Amino acid sequence: MKIAHIADSHWGFGYPGPTPAARFDDINRVMDWVSNRITDEGCELVLFAGDAFKDARVYIDRATAEIQAFVAWLRRLSDAGIEVIVISGTPSHDAISAYHLIREMQIPRVQVFTEPGVASLSLVDRVGIACLPGMNRSSFALRDDFAGLPPHEFHAKMTDEITAICRNLRAQVDAASVILMSHLTYDLADTGFEDALMQNEPILTDEAARMFDLVCLGHIHRPQRAGRNVFYSGAPERHNFGDERTTPGFWIHEISPAPTLVAGSTFIGTPARCFKTIDWCDMDVAAWLDGQLDSFADVRNAIIRVRYACSEELQKRFDRRALEKALYDAGAFFVAEIRAEVERSERIRDAEVTEGLNPLTALAAWGTNQGCGSAEIGVLQAMTTELLDYRDMNKGAGK
Repeated sequence: MKIAHIADSHWGFGYPGPTPAARFDDINRVMDWVSNRITDEGCELVLFAGDAFKDARVYIDRATAEIQAFVAWLRRLSDAGIEVIVISGTPSHDAISAYHLIREMQIPRVQVFTEPGVASLSLVDRVGIACLPGMNRSSFALRDDFAGLPPHEFHAKMTDEITAICRNLRAQVDAASVILMSHLTYDLADTGFEDALMQNEPILTDEAARMFDLVCLGHIHRPQRAGRNVFYSGAPERHNFGDERTTPGFWIHEISPAPTLVAGSTFIGTPARCFKTIDWCDMDVAAWLDGQLDSFADVRNAIIRVRYACSEELQKRFDRRALEKALYDAGAFFVAEIRAEVERSERIRDAEVTEGLNPLTALAAWGTNQGCGSAEIGVLQAMTTELLDYRDMNKGAGK
């Protein structure tokens, strides 16, 4: 049998694009392509491993549109006679209430999990699915048995508990092949830039993963096989410049009778929107200003950013609007930014980052000083907010 493994669609509005809905339309287009490919491949089961949505807290009109899009996708698979198992993802992306609403719709052949559990399948004698939805530190922080623990003890206790949950789930499944689907960071995964962002997150250990024949994960946007039997599907659509060099897509796993079990896994790339960064040095800027650079390769239908460094003299002659127009004339889908790589003397001085600033403002100033993009600064500020909340919670506990 063939099992499709997909996650991290992140339906949502407000991504950088020509309109607030443009990238939402991109996600719909790619996910429709995915459902058609899954059907054409003859898959009997689809595992959606969390993060269907971009943001957990949105206004009702936006939430309705996002839920409708996900439900329409699920119905396409259901109408094709395919069983679908869905788990919720990271709480900051996926509102549990949205998944409860989808579950109450009782879409045929679709099961939705927001708590650990075991899926009931018509194929139960051949394959069993243990479901472990996404979580974060906040999922544990309000519990009495975690209150006041120092960070290293908190993380160790959280990791041990996840391993114990996996052991309990595995004991509940009696099938030829047992699959774990979850939305967590696996301790042997290649996370790339996300390494810094995922410190102290809930961790799925290799010990826990080895209890299962196959582990299908969401959360990390780098598609990969990690360890002996662990797969991340990645995201089917690129969402920002952090995904620029990532190949979007999903996996199809083929399950055979014992003792082979997982006979093979094939990664299917999707027709996702491209992101492209153009880095110009002094000579490139001079060539552009002199009319010697009048064409752009690989910008058609792509989201573009330009980063350039040049002398003050060239900077005075540089016309961003003219460059932006040239990029659009060459077929760019959206020009996200045209940004000078400013010399350190021209950046915000370190002296301006003083104790008088609140932490988030100081972090934004530091990020600008270091040349970070607004999206990256936003991620760092979100991490800082979570750390500050954790600090304040521990203060309240007398620590």
